[in-house]
Amino acid sequence: MMVSAGARWVSVGVIALCRSMCRAARGCLLLGALSIPAACTSAALDDLAPPSADRPAVSGAGTRDASKVSAGAPDFSLAPNPEIPITIATPSIDPKHDYSLPELVDIAQRTNPITRAAWQRARQAAIAVGITEAVYLPLLTADVLAGLEQTSATAPGIGGPIPIAPGTLTTTGAQFIPSLTVKWLLLDFGGRDAGREAATQLAFAANVTFNGTHQKLIFDVSNAYFVLTAARVQLKIARQTVQNAELVQAAAKARMGRGIATSIEVAQANQQVAQARFNLTQSQGHERDAYMTLLEAVGVSPTLEIRIADGSNRALPKAVPEDLNRLIATSLQRRPDVQAAFARLQADKNGIAAARAEFMPKVALVGNVNRNIGSLSVEDTRFDQRSTIRVNQPNANLMIGLSFPIYDGGLRDARLQSAMAQVGAAEQEMAQLQNTAAREVVVAYDLLRTSLAGYAAASELTTAAQTTYDAAVDYYKQGLGTITDVSIAQTALLQAKVAKATAYSDTLVAAASLAFATGTLTNRNAVNRF
Repeated sequence: MMVSAGARWVSVGVIALCRSMCRAARGCLLLGALSIPAACTSAALDDLAPPSADRPAVSGAGTRDASKVSAGAPDFSLAPNPEIPITIATPSIDPKHDYSLPELVDIAQRTNPITRAAWQRARQAAIAVGITEAVYLPLLTADVLAGLEQTSATAPGIGGPIPIAPGTLTTTGAQFIPSLTVKWLLLDFGGRDAGREAATQLAFAANVTFNGTHQKLIFDVSNAYFVLTAARVQLKIARQTVQNAELVQAAAKARMGRGIATSIEVAQANQQVAQARFNLTQSQGHERDAYMTLLEAVGVSPTLEIRIADGSNRALPKAVPEDLNRLIATSLQRRPDVQAAFARLQADKNGIAAARAEFMPKVALVGNVNRNIGSLSVEDTRFDQRSTIRVNQPNANLMIGLSFPIYDGGLRDARLQSAMAQVGAAEQEMAQLQNTAAREVVVAYDLLRTSLAGYAAASELTTAAQTTYDAAVDYYKQGLGTITDVSIAQTALLQAKVAKATAYSDTLVAAASLAFATGTLTNRNAVNRF
């Protein structure tokens, strides 16, 4: 086989150039070696980094001119980058339809970027399984080598009766070698099997994580929906409180008109109205914040106007599950995060098998088919003659190779120990995850139990406070009570109603938390089963 003359000439030329530069710069070699990299580093620092800790960056995409200041202060604003795509979801919404919780969950599952990202990760893990299966197949490679070489040398003259003058001896060669190579790993003592099994376990972990992402999304939307429901109930209570305060205000003015009330009572009634209106404004802000939180949980644009169905008449759970220990056991076997952690543990165990396979030999089949096509010509100017030899030779070989590792400086041992340590860490992480999951179940269980009891107590409190308030207002209108009694009763009624609304929302959130912690919040219809 011939070597390309062009490549050899380039190499020789580069070497000669380097030697020439070294001789020319021998006197200042150290200075050049230090100053050139330093100059590049300094230029990069000046061009790309901010000039100081209190001055804005002046270069790079998206930055503005640092010379601009606002009221004497450096301007750290950024110019808009038109290359950034706007990907906020804006699904088609019926402006006349009141969307229920299951419908909101459906929109979230279809539009939220979190679910689509989890889907892509699951697809990536599935492709990784295909990659590990591809190593069982032979590898077929086509190669083409081509080369051209020409050398010239001065040939001496030949003395004699007929002298021959010196001349040039030129040799020209061309070669073209197409080849087809097959490599097939036949035996590796479980290395590929371990890799495939590990990838399969990781794909399963990605799949259950994808399902877990949907479960988490359902919980987030449900939680935001219940919080919005509570905020709207409290807003309704605030509006009713304003109306009640205005009724008391009108009664105080009427009593003053009849000469049985003082200006202080009217002023106190006016104060109650102002306080009620202030509370109404705060409730409106809380309701709007809860609405924005719900849109964020759904994964749609915060500017989207969507009508949310009223959920204040939703039935509460009648009781909590009785057998807590059994609930914990079934939950740990059903939760996506626990199943994913167990699958990752199995994948790590296959890492040990793969590391042990590195100690064993590998048997491979290697074959090659090629054809050597070329020519070699020699021209001698002394005799004005040219001779050419042409080659067209096929070649084929098939071999079985055995590779047995003998010494690698402890690299394989280190990899095996690392794989074992990874399994040990994964086992402890899974144990910690199970402890955390069990605690979440117990916390949600206790929260649901206490929330149900709190709602029952708040309902009784609201009934009693309503009776007290009605009596206080009636007595005040008849001249038997004072404005102070009415104010106290009104405040107590407001607190009781807010407590009832909060307990109602807490109960629904606790029920959703228990369903999520036990792995049963699995579809949009499940939100109607607790």
